[in-house]
Amino acid sequence: MSKPFIASLTNETWQDRATPLLSVQNLQKQYKTRQGYLTAFDGIDLQVHSGEVVCLLGASGCGKSSLLATIAGLQTADRGEIYLHGIPVRKSHPQVGVVFQDPCLLPWLTVAQNIAFGLRLKQMRSLTKPELRSRIAVAIAQVGLQGFERSYPHQLSGGMAQRVALARTLARRPQLLLLDEPFSALDAITRLDMQALLLQIITQQQTTVLMVTHDIDEALLLGDRVVLMARHPGRIYRTWDITQPKPRFEQAHTLSETRFTILEALSTVMDTSANLPHAVIGD
Repeated sequence: MSKPFIASLTNETWQDRATPLLSVQNLQKQYKTRQGYLTAFDGIDLQVHSGEVVCLLGASGCGKSSLLATIAGLQTADRGEIYLHGIPVRKSHPQVGVVFQDPCLLPWLTVAQNIAFGLRLKQMRSLTKPELRSRIAVAIAQVGLQGFERSYPHQLSGGMAQRVALARTLARRPQLLLLDEPFSALDAITRLDMQALLLQIITQQQTTVLMVTHDIDEALLLGDRVVLMARHPGRIYRTWDITQPKPRFEQAHTLSETRFTILEALSTVMDTSANLPHAVIGD
């Protein structure tokens, strides 16, 4: 097995817009179970360009979250390659940030301290105290939590906790933001607020996003592309380009036809998979 390799990215590499920021080629992941090996996903080919928001949509068991975890370097692929700006990546990378459904905040740390924790990970370059304070302050302002720097997680609402989780990742200034259903546990009003916040941050930071969601409406509101995955094993079934300008909160009627087409394709995928064994892995 070849050794993990992460090369330094030159200015020319960053500026090469022809090269996708993220490229996934023929990716496969298997898990060992009592019944043998289960293929979570197979043959995944995906490209995400700088400034693009791509939403991964699919039913439970199609390998969406497993794919995201593999791209994040939280687990290794069994086959295939992952490239960041054309450079092979086989472990977690400082330019890739992840936000999960659970905020995963440390309860004994304040908001500011939880954000600082993400800046002290071993793959991050060491920051001076002024740099650290500046990163924390900017991230807190980005998510609108000024005044809550010294609050603890138990003093926050669900939406506020998720804002802290987002700020913790944004403070690292990642080139690629991976989101694993970060708003699915929130109520409808808070979720809409967080979606608007995310769109604002994406616009301001020109952030590139790969987002896992179960929600067709969320994918249509946020995505430049919607990628539908089939299951058993997980694979890319179909892709839609969403060209309407953002924000789209008041344009739902213009997306109704696309929504119906995606829903119809999702129904087809689920019917096709209905007679196959149910996946025992996470989605």
